[in-house]
Amino acid sequence: MPKYEVAPGIRLYCEDFGTGKAIVFTSAGIQTRKMWEHQAAELGFKYRTITYDWRGTGRSDRPRGPYNVEQAVDDLCTLIESLSVAPAVLVGHGIGCHVTLLAAHRRPDLVERMVLVSGAPWYTGDRDDEGGFSNEFTAWWEAQTANKGTHIAQAYAELGERFLFHKGPGPAVGHSVLEQALDWPLYVFKSYTASMMTLDHREILPRLGCPTMIFQGRHDNKQRYSGGRYLAENIPGASLVTFEESAHMPQIEEMELFNQTLDHFISAPLVDD
Repeated sequence: MPKYEVAPGIRLYCEDFGTGKAIVFTSAGIQTRKMWEHQAAELGFKYRTITYDWRGTGRSDRPRGPYNVEQAVDDLCTLIESLSVAPAVLVGHGIGCHVTLLAAHRRPDLVERMVLVSGAPWYTGDRDDEGGFSNEFTAWWEAQTANKGTHIAQAYAELGERFLFHKGPGPAVGHSVLEQALDWPLYVFKSYTASMMTLDHREILPRLGCPTMIFQGRHDNKQRYSGGRYLAENIPGASLVTFEESAHMPQIEEMELFNQTLDHFISAPLVDD
């Protein structure tokens, strides 16, 4: 699969399957384009599915820097333009929702519809309502980073076990999640997340104009369910889909329902059609 240049000398690795309306998937933090494997496999027979690795991760180029949310938004917009697929359907997960949402706000010409999976209206903490990362997750992560003797692989393995799934995913899926996490250099991950600490989308949510669907796992104790509800209530015309048997990873835990719901949303006529 090709790499696409998003800045002079910097290319993103992209997997591009199928034909038809384009869906561009942006992965969660410490996950790669592989997290969308079963969405590309299923939906690629009906749509054009595009998955990519963030700058500095997976098979994408790894320059010295910078790594921040502004650059990630620029990279996504440039990728859409390079592939000539605008307006596309954008699907983001976790911190990938921040990138997706900001791209839709800044470049509405590139976006037909948007799906935010396990997202939040701000990065962390309580504001108008509960949202962002849970207090439980925040306390756990701070303890991990404070302990300089904890290897990051051990922290990621525990993250998967405690916060990502409603039910145990089994060793094979757990291995896949850990393998993807380790394909994010720790410096790169810390740089991206440091740039997101002050993110707060409350002001721009009412100005988003594309059809939007929010996918949230009922049992997500990492990115709180109330954050998804807030997004749905404050983005004009947005709807919330609750995955009753999922935590943070509904695209895995309720794969068939996830794909069917995404397909239905994408194939529905636009209001102006």
